[in-house]
Amino acid sequence: MPAPMYVLGCDLARSGLGLAILAGDGTVVHSMRRAYAGESGEEHAVGDPLDWWRAARTGIKELLRRAKLKPDQIRCIGVTGDEACVLIDNEGRSLVAATLGPDVRALGAVDELVKAVGARTLLNIAGGTASSTATAAKLIAMRALEKRGWHDLHQVLGAKDFLRFKLTGTLATDATDAAGTLLFNPKTRTWSKQLLTLLGFQSEWLPPVADGKSLSGRVTEAAAKDTGLAAGTPVVTGAGHAAALALACGAPGPGTLVIELGGRGDLFLTTAEAVRDPSGRLATSCHTVAGVWALAARDCAGAAGIDWLLASVLPAESAQARRNQRDPLELLAELASEVPAGTDDLLFLPASLGSLGGFLGLDHRHGRGHLARAVLEGGALACRRAIDALAELKRVPEQIALTGPGASNHLWCQIVADVLDRPVQAFSPVESAATGVAVLASTAVGIHKSLEEACIKVAKQRHSFQPRRAAADVFHALAPRAARLAAAVNPSAAAPANAPLAALAEGAES
Repeated sequence: MPAPMYVLGCDLARSGLGLAILAGDGTVVHSMRRAYAGESGEEHAVGDPLDWWRAARTGIKELLRRAKLKPDQIRCIGVTGDEACVLIDNEGRSLVAATLGPDVRALGAVDELVKAVGARTLLNIAGGTASSTATAAKLIAMRALEKRGWHDLHQVLGAKDFLRFKLTGTLATDATDAAGTLLFNPKTRTWSKQLLTLLGFQSEWLPPVADGKSLSGRVTEAAAKDTGLAAGTPVVTGAGHAAALALACGAPGPGTLVIELGGRGDLFLTTAEAVRDPSGRLATSCHTVAGVWALAARDCAGAAGIDWLLASVLPAESAQARRNQRDPLELLAELASEVPAGTDDLLFLPASLGSLGGFLGLDHRHGRGHLARAVLEGGALACRRAIDALAELKRVPEQIALTGPGASNHLWCQIVADVLDRPVQAFSPVESAATGVAVLASTAVGIHKSLEEACIKVAKQRHSFQPRRAAADVFHALAPRAARLAAAVNPSAAAPANAPLAALAEGAES
């Protein structure tokens, strides 16, 4: 009888390191999350990339111990993570502090990026709009703020690519992470010479782009000693966060819209070709699978509003829930269930597509239940606005998959189905992104014959939610008001997507 085969997925997320071990039958046999030592614990905190590596070293050892697995039982490793900009020297040492996600140090560099490149050229070539999350803006900031580190710069790596480098000593990235840098042309899947020239960056700083399931290195003797893994264990290139979620939902090919409830709140529609949104509401991205692209948005149904409620409005109750090993989101769902759909003229705008976010219409009538329901409905309404942008591009998803920490909460999933007026399916592995890149790893070493076969095995556990007519009617009436308010807060977040693609021909690259 052959020995069981396992793969390991690692996710360098803003909220901590996520780890998952996947068996050959698609079952997650063990998972865990580990905090980064040395950081404040606040989202977007600036920290030492070596803290991520320390969390990985100790976390992997602990996970193997809990799962009662020997090092050589892990056949392959997959990596994913949030956007980051890690600068290393020619000896592989990190040079400056880094941030997972938006970087407060790069806020001023956003305008400089637009000035140097031009908003239309950036959208035309890179497929997105400038933000402090993108590597392009972070590099501009580091050039101004970190003179010594900039002088010694040898290579620029994303979070997952830095983790793989520490495991294997090799340099690589995949198209999904590269697309988020705003230095990459998603259509051609190559680094943009034009953007690099305009910004004064060297192409040699950027790693080679490889297929997500290709083997990009093997665990070194030193990393094996640090992590408890077996030396020589293969490590795949991996995938960006949203692409990893899509794989965990069984979506290796085009047609599926993946919505992350909680976490970053990503929205990711796989497409058969590169599509640009002239309004900039949706970014052009790539799936980690060759020949598949995506349209994406961040911070639609993310955790920011939920975290604020739990920390500022319900601190004692949420602390008690955690002591009782209960998901605090259940507490919010209980409060929200006491309030009818529509939240009595109270709206919550998340940081979606550039919106500043916050509660609108809050007054003395509203209690904790109204706040809780407004946050859950606000994320769903932001997803609806993104889907409206997809419709204007004639990209209607064939199916909608929910994942992330909130996908196990039935009320939130039902609200999404009602707001979208579409059936949805919820997939809720404990560590969704880590599970997704474990799928890549299982395919790379032949545990499964194809990525499609691996996805089917992993995504077999799902719950379906149908829209309720009465609630859907309420949200049909509410959605235009929410869109108008989003436009008032940030007009660029709701600009009509009716400009012809030819109008974006300012950039020479296509």
